[in-house]
Amino acid sequence: MSEHYIDAMGDICPIPLLKVRKKLEEIKPGDIIILETDHSCAAPNIVEDMKKKQIKATAREIDNGIWQIVIKP
Repeated sequence: MSEHYIDAMGDICPIPLLKVRKKLEEIKPGDIIILETDHSCAAPNIVEDMKKKQIKATAREIDNGIWQIVIKP
């Protein structure tokens, strides 16, 4: 199992979501994706998109205005 970090700081929608989708194509089963963003709408958009794909994703604000999304396909 590996963790894949995506730095989406400064990226606006839909760039963070597109980065997650691309990474999902590259990872191995059991790997985890961790994305950090400062764009407030990215977190709920990514979580909702993963939910539609039946992929577990959680988001939390780790600092003022910075969200971390953990995706476990």
